[in-house]
Amino acid sequence: MTANSNPSIALNNSASLHPNQTSVAVELGLDLADLSSAAAVVDAIESKLGKVAEEECARWFTISVLRHLRKAKWTEPSCSDLDEAKQKNLAKDCLAVEGFSSSLRTVTKDARSKFRIIGFASSKKIERGVLSTGTKAYKITAKLINEAGLAERKSKQASNKTESKKKAADQSLELEPELKPESKEVVGRRAKRRGYSEDESIGAEDTAEVTSGKNQTMSMSKEEFAGLDATLSKNDAEIIQQNWGDQQNEDRWSRPLGLLAGVGFFVFVALLFF
Repeated sequence: MTANSNPSIALNNSASLHPNQTSVAVELGLDLADLSSAAAVVDAIESKLGKVAEEECARWFTISVLRHLRKAKWTEPSCSDLDEAKQKNLAKDCLAVEGFSSSLRTVTKDARSKFRIIGFASSKKIERGVLSTGTKAYKITAKLINEAGLAERKSKQASNKTESKKKAADQSLELEPELKPESKEVVGRRAKRRGYSEDESIGAEDTAEVTSGKNQTMSMSKEEFAGLDATLSKNDAEIIQQNWGDQQNEDRWSRPLGLLAGVGFFVFVALLFF
């Protein structure tokens, strides 16, 4: 049985009646105007349910324990990731454990703790909808939930929220604009700097050709430089060799000329004295 959390009906009964209890009563077709208190409403629900009243009470209790273990904040059993059939199976499994039924009757003795989502703490506060975690009913339920691996699952609400975030992220990636090529204005300014007129268009092939030509020019310049360096080195060697030959020739002529100059000077001196 799925509860409606927002029944549009005016109630004359006590304010202690929980919205979950109100929803259950409305779904069962009970006339709340004739019921003066929460206890009267709960009694009417149990009478209407008959034999399955204990199972339904156990369903609300076990889902409340599941909510507490997951530290969730849902207000309806339908907000969990367990459908109604699985919720009933969990309740039946708990009822099959010895001692659960008697403990459940004890902890839900107050009408304010039945057919509703309740909280749990180390000590009970029934007026606030809180029961103790030290009861046998709680421990049995918590043990079965942990053994089934249900405590680690997320509620439908959390799962839907995560799924929504994922879809939003995917849509954001799909809507992200692709990188656009450079505008004609930018290409035009670059073309102008490279010697193109404003009216000329430069395409991708022209750009590639210019870039390739530039790289080739830089490569040829290095080769030419290497050749020029080799040529200069060769010329330097020839010039040095030529200068060395000229110097040797000068040395060969300077010796006879020096000897003749010495003889001439000696003759000149001799003539002065004789």
